[in-house]
Amino acid sequence: MSIKKFVVEHCPESILPLIRMPYRAVTWPVRKIKTHMICRKALKYLPYYQDELSREILYDRIRFLKGDIEAFISRAEKEGWTFLGLYRVDGSLDYAYGADSRGEYSDVVVLYDKEGRALDYTKRLMAIMYGADSFRCVKMDDFFSFSRIVKSLLIVPVIEDKYVPFSVREDVQYFDVFSPIDDEIIVDAGAYDGGTAIQFLEWGQGKVRHIYSFEFDPENAERCEEKLRAYTDKVTLIKKGTWDRDETMHVDTIGTAGSTVRNAGSTEVHLTSIDSVVKDEPVTFIKMDVEGAELKSLMGARETIIKNRPRLAICVYHKPEDLYEIPGYILSLVPEYKFLLRHYSSSNAETILYAYC
Repeated sequence: MSIKKFVVEHCPESILPLIRMPYRAVTWPVRKIKTHMICRKALKYLPYYQDELSREILYDRIRFLKGDIEAFISRAEKEGWTFLGLYRVDGSLDYAYGADSRGEYSDVVVLYDKEGRALDYTKRLMAIMYGADSFRCVKMDDFFSFSRIVKSLLIVPVIEDKYVPFSVREDVQYFDVFSPIDDEIIVDAGAYDGGTAIQFLEWGQGKVRHIYSFEFDPENAERCEEKLRAYTDKVTLIKKGTWDRDETMHVDTIGTAGSTVRNAGSTEVHLTSIDSVVKDEPVTFIKMDVEGAELKSLMGARETIIKNRPRLAICVYHKPEDLYEIPGYILSLVPEYKFLLRHYSSSNAETILYAYC
């Protein structure tokens, strides 16, 4: 167990802010310097992005790394997205139900800040999501009377600026940049529940010859097996994760979209390289969403990329370093690759690097 986790689990919540203050004071300069270096390295690849939208999204990611949590909200607002809920900046997603200002039941998030520090911020978020008259923020003194209005009221604490409006465009992610070609052979690294493989078949309009779907999480692999049962002639499910070699590792949690391999955990999982599975297959498209293992997985697809020069759709938001390490590695294999960058949520998640020759 890490020191940070031990402190959070064993210290009274009232003294946690006092403990965090000296820790943040010591680590703040280090984090600032590291962020500055990551941003500089990411900007070195600016000339490889082929359109203005890609360059704008790169700058949005840099803004976010420097602490502007609204970097992607403004883009979503400008493009007229529908917001679905609230996204907690630490990575969790909260859906809450409350009442509107007239006390009538409606699908509205109500945020409760017992110290009253974030009420103005909360009201602005609610205005973005539902309109200025369709929400109510509650204070400590009227919490109990307000909760009687709606029996199933869920109160979500807001501390300063930890929540942002959330929306995601899963319908076009991976599919809005490239058009299908004849005899597509696709690698779907990070299959989750098998839904993306089915989307690839629909996108291909009969041109997909085969899909290799990789999923290491045992619960997710079961979901894939069930969902893809009708597509076994087109989809091969590999119940392993993608990596740079064959290896056995562990996970702490299973059955989620964010299951991540590490060297500690209760569930043993197996990893393998894309090269060792697809071998001499003329792969045309590689999609990767593997929760931070993208660079290792690309290393495991080295021969496939050099030989076939497939189009790539690679997540570059799990680690800050992905912004320069992943494009750098791709270019080290095939210098002719060109890049596009697209973003599919109002949070920092779902930034995809598209590469093609």
